[in-house]
Amino acid sequence: MKNAELRSEPRVAVSCCGILRLGDNAAPCHIQNMCSRGFLIRAAKDLPVGRVLHLTCELYAGCSVECTVQVRHVNRDCLGARVIEISDDDRLLCRRFLAEQQAAAAERPVP
Repeated sequence: MKNAELRSEPRVAVSCCGILRLGDNAAPCHIQNMCSRGFLIRAAKDLPVGRVLHLTCELYAGCSVECTVQVRHVNRDCLGARVIEISDDDRLLCRRFLAEQQAAAAERPVP
């Protein structure tokens, strides 16, 4: 039996490159899924729950969103990060990207 989704907004599977920054330190990361409120991120470095980071994520070629995220959970493969600060323009870009990804997923045939 599948548990009910507790999120107020569904996550959308994506494959985007990003950069996580903490002060002067930066590390590449990979966004596995997202919504306008958060990201599931594969990163090489373990980060503690509660850590606040700057995320730059390329949604389109040459077009990135930037936001401040807080690590909410960590497992062996990924970390979940909640958006705590994002500009209105970046939020709109993120929502447009998510709508396009959801529409594309709905058009794909089910195997």
